[in-house]
Amino acid sequence: MNELNVVMAGPLPPAIGGMATVIGDISQSSLAERVALVPFNTAKQTSEGRSLLTGIVARVSLWRRWVSALRGKGQSVAHIHTCSGLTYFLDGTLLIIARLLAKPVVLHIHGARFDRFLDELSGPMLFLARWLARRANRVVVLSETWRETLAHRLPGARLSVIANGVPVRDEAVEEEEDSASQTVSILFLGNLSQRKGVWELIDAMRTVPATAILALVGGEDDPGISDAAQVRITESGMADRIKLIGPAYGEDKHRWLEKADIFVLPSHAEGLPIALLEAMGGGIPAVVTAVGAMPAVIDDGVQGKVVQPGDADALSAALTELVNDPVLRRTMGEAARKRCLADYGVERSAENYLRLYAEIVSVNK
Repeated sequence: MNELNVVMAGPLPPAIGGMATVIGDISQSSLAERVALVPFNTAKQTSEGRSLLTGIVARVSLWRRWVSALRGKGQSVAHIHTCSGLTYFLDGTLLIIARLLAKPVVLHIHGARFDRFLDELSGPMLFLARWLARRANRVVVLSETWRETLAHRLPGARLSVIANGVPVRDEAVEEEEDSASQTVSILFLGNLSQRKGVWELIDAMRTVPATAILALVGGEDDPGISDAAQVRITESGMADRIKLIGPAYGEDKHRWLEKADIFVLPSHAEGLPIALLEAMGGGIPAVVTAVGAMPAVIDDGVQGKVVQPGDADALSAALTELVNDPVLRRTMGEAARKRCLADYGVERSAENYLRLYAEIVSVNK
């Protein structure tokens, strides 16, 4: 399929977030050697507070560049990464342009609340959202759970499941024997928000052994949550055990993953978090909640621990078990790495993308 051009639209690194990470990782995979992969940046380029005219000019310019990218030599496929909110409808304009140019389109849905987004739309906007999904040759969702969730919300859309994929370490890293006196590093990696379970995590840390240190690495989804969290941490007397780090990406993010002994993500809603897969790929056991695709990725007691969202006591118990048992951490961490390599490696995603492109190109001829 060397003659195939895949114009992959979405926010590109160094933008922070799952979509940017997915596109960055796939751009470094074998997919880029087997097709002509053309990354197309849809991240906002204008400044905050820009005028309406500036926004319109920027959007028209983006559309022109999109047309130019799709008109490259050979057969082109439009692969559009999108999520809920206004972004979905803006990305929908790219979908329509591609279809007007007779190009096959993959609409790739990310985001933990896409179902809620659809449920809260007015009648006309829901009609438009469904109409856009039906215009795509395929709508990619991240798990079987998400296919079941969206099937009746997007009737007529051709849904395909392709899980996110990340680079995976080839072999387990041998660690020195832990002792009870050593610090255990717990990593939360994601933007801070109530949805991500930040408040329960802070509360849970009160009863986790004092040998554990929690790093909260990420920006803000809920405005002002960092300051509020710092107040709560200080008032709880845990300023020496819980550190607010701020956002990290690229090599900085990978350094935090390399330091971690345990990964934690106690979300109330999720899709298939890239951060979880990255932790698994690095051989880190995970403590997660039974939402989104996470319980399909982590078998409770095998690659990590699964608890119910909002349950700070259960979260504390799961973290405590792993903090107190270095052998269990290594066993679960290696199981997590093997699971990621088998089912969620970036090369597996690349193969699935290639198979999907072949199908829609053959139908579109």
